[in-house]
Amino acid sequence: MIAGVGTDILKMDRLIASYQRTNGRLAERILGPDEMMVFKARLARNESRGMAYLATRFAAKEAFSKAIGLGMRSPMSWRVMQTLNDPSGKPVVKCSGALEQFMQDKFFTAQVSISDEVDMAIAFVVVTYGTPVVTGVTDYKDLGGS
Repeated sequence: MIAGVGTDILKMDRLIASYQRTNGRLAERILGPDEMMVFKARLARNESRGMAYLATRFAAKEAFSKAIGLGMRSPMSWRVMQTLNDPSGKPVVKCSGALEQFMQDKFFTAQVSISDEVDMAIAFVVVTYGTPVVTGVTDYKDLGGS
């Protein structure tokens, strides 16, 4: 059963302006530890792809917070919900701390889709409840990380 749906779209230039205005602290505030590693690597290779990564993760967190019905209220916060990629490249939601427990207690599972263009980023999240889907993903290493 669908418990909630969320979507978010943002203009890249607004995010880039905020990132520059905060001297990069915006990324530290928004991204979880695993996302931050990917962001730094992408930013070092290609600045525009790094900014697209940050934008899609920002949009995914906004969409997710809407889908679970909490907005940015506890246990939801920027860094405890991460959007990572499984080995095939599919984006997956990884929650930690109290948010992970909230998701388990509610039997919630989240599916996320993200996309970006030169000037826009978008995310769409569907949260379902019921018997959890077991994916075999237990930590970031299962998602192709190191």
